[in-house]
Amino acid sequence: MLCQTPIEKKCSGFNASALPLTALNIARQTGLVDDGEEAVITGKDLPEMDAALSAEWKKKILSTAVFARTTPKQKLDIAAVYQKAGNIVAMTGDGVNDAPALKKADIGIAMGLSGTQVAKETASIVLKDDSFTSIAAAVSHGRVIFQNIQKFVVYLVSCNLSEIFIVTVLGFLAPASTLLPLQILFLNMVTDIFPALALGVGKGDETVMKKPPKDPGKNIISKKGWIMISSYAFAMTTAVVLAVIYCQQVLMTDDQMTNNVAFVTLAFAQLFHVFNMTSAKARFWVNDITKNKFVWLAILLCAGLLVLVFVIPQMRLVLNLAELPLKIWMVSLVASLLPLVMIQVYKLIWER
Repeated sequence: MLCQTPIEKKCSGFNASALPLTALNIARQTGLVDDGEEAVITGKDLPEMDAALSAEWKKKILSTAVFARTTPKQKLDIAAVYQKAGNIVAMTGDGVNDAPALKKADIGIAMGLSGTQVAKETASIVLKDDSFTSIAAAVSHGRVIFQNIQKFVVYLVSCNLSEIFIVTVLGFLAPASTLLPLQILFLNMVTDIFPALALGVGKGDETVMKKPPKDPGKNIISKKGWIMISSYAFAMTTAVVLAVIYCQQVLMTDDQMTNNVAFVTLAFAQLFHVFNMTSAKARFWVNDITKNKFVWLAILLCAGLLVLVFVIPQMRLVLNLAELPLKIWMVSLVASLLPLVMIQVYKLIWER
């Protein structure tokens, strides 16, 4: 981040030779550089743009964290060097002369209290309290929002992919027991949507600012993310197929009953699947998902609606459901927990 400014105003009463040390000291106090950092470049030492792009000066600029007494033109040059090196540049400023650099930077940040109207209109963000800690808070909030979007997408896609896998597999193994269109629609409207919406309002994990920034050129779902989505879908498919086969071969249930087993098992598996959306390093019992009250409300709501369709005769008729004995409910519930256990064990082993 290129932090202009306050340094020049606060140092106006000092000798010019002391300005680099003053700027470096302020940078240390604000946490921009480490205590052992000594490198600082003043505006008079910077060459013209053509020279700055040479390998030697480019390396020197990229390795320097503090610049003092730079002109508006030089601020543009510094921002260009960092951008061409593949960095995301944020520029803070408050004066009219900061406007070109605020426009040039990927993110221009103007001071809301002391900033000029030109700086505010040029910048992408305006700090109402002129506090640099607000920038860190905004970055943290942005990362949480991005994480929530990722969880939302991963959860929905993995649930929908599991439905495709289940219909395909049961179509070969037990065609009469496969999920019906209205049952799939019910799952998509109830057990998918509410937990996904709850994930979208999570507060994020505590390590969000300790992770490296995301490459803006990469997709929301990475190659690793697609592998995890497929793994989630495979785990839920395995649980449903095992429950159906067990009821067919051991409990000798009819086709409608095994169809209901597949429906109930998948419904609860998708509800429990929301707890798989934690990071691999998060603790299972205490994490951003378990702390999210909306997740628990969504699970209670969906579970209640699921039980309600079995209680109301008209709903049972529409969804081709029957009154299930207790042992069938137990088989479905135990099987629905298998994907959660499988994924958590895998994460535990992978983390170690």
